[in-house]
Amino acid sequence: MKIPAFLFFFFLLLAGQHAFAQREAAHWFFGDRAGLNFNSGFPVPQSGSLQTQEGSATISDRNGNLLFYTDGVQVYDRRHNRMPNGYGLNGDVSSTQSALIVPQPGNPGLYFIFTVDKPDYFGDGEDPIDGLNYSVVNMSLNGGFGDVVPASKNTPLVTYNSADALENEYKSSEKISAVLHADGSSYWVVTHHTNKFYAFKVTTAGVNTTPVISVSPNNVPP
Repeated sequence: MKIPAFLFFFFLLLAGQHAFAQREAAHWFFGDRAGLNFNSGFPVPQSGSLQTQEGSATISDRNGNLLFYTDGVQVYDRRHNRMPNGYGLNGDVSSTQSALIVPQPGNPGLYFIFTVDKPDYFGDGEDPIDGLNYSVVNMSLNGGFGDVVPASKNTPLVTYNSADALENEYKSSEKISAVLHADGSSYWVVTHHTNKFYAFKVTTAGVNTTPVISVSPNNVPP
């Protein structure tokens, strides 16, 4: 069932691109200081501060002006400087979709960074698995360049059965995406673990920590 799982998240990613206005995805930063600017209608190479092996996330304003970006561990502002509290997030540079940025509906300047860790396949205990977490970025902090709100940093979301030893060890997969809610303003943030898909609703009130759980007939690899 690997192909259907891949296709499912491929379409979720496509839907996630349309969850925001086009200019909010105008800048991409990834890999070894690489980046692309789509404001002209064509991808123009640019440089950033990320040095990551896999996943990353970037957000711009509705006019296509860069706001910040992250590899799921560190967060950089539009000047390409690390935010003062933009370090130590619980993603991983080797997680395929280590971070996802979602604006808080009805609260301009507030953004959620959702992170997923890399599963520890060897179970050696030296590489703890933090699962799915979120942190809040407030763009009014740091002189208007934004910063991670300390009290919100690495807020855990449960996507596993804590009574199950194996699920408790792995906690989540490396896959995460978002789609616009049917109400036209809220969002669904979706990830999976074992044979379950977890959808967290993001509204004007924040993140609903009780997910909608959908069960698949087959286990989906992390």
